[in-house]
Amino acid sequence: MKKLMILMAVCCLVFASCDNKQKEEPALTPEQQEMAEKQKQFMKDREDWNNWENQTDERKAELLNKSKTAYEKRKAAQEEKEARKAKFEEALANWDNLSLDERRAAFDLLAPAKPNSKSEVKSSDEGDETTDKDKK
Repeated sequence: MKKLMILMAVCCLVFASCDNKQKEEPALTPEQQEMAEKQKQFMKDREDWNNWENQTDERKAELLNKSKTAYEKRKAAQEEKEARKAKFEEALANWDNLSLDERRAAFDLLAPAKPNSKSEVKSSDEGDETTDKDKK
């Protein structure tokens, strides 16, 4: 009986150790899948760019058009940022004549809030503290 119990305990340990199911990776959200596809395409484009001599003329034209589009997007973003900075500097020149809300709006020009930002949701206490600090 004692040998049987020991044998059962050993069998239980063997079964427990062999019952390792492989963990499944969590499913990607649609946004993550889209980003993964963009990264794969970007890496392929970079590889093709570095292997320029072996590309067809159509692929070369496609790579150049993608690069031009990316440059234009960066340039537009830079121009938008410079325009916001100019508006901010204009507000700084007239700083003493601005109300507290207008001053805050001037600083919001430099770093506009993101649409899903947690900082947009503030309690009424936080807003009062900010106002008290600005008055001092």
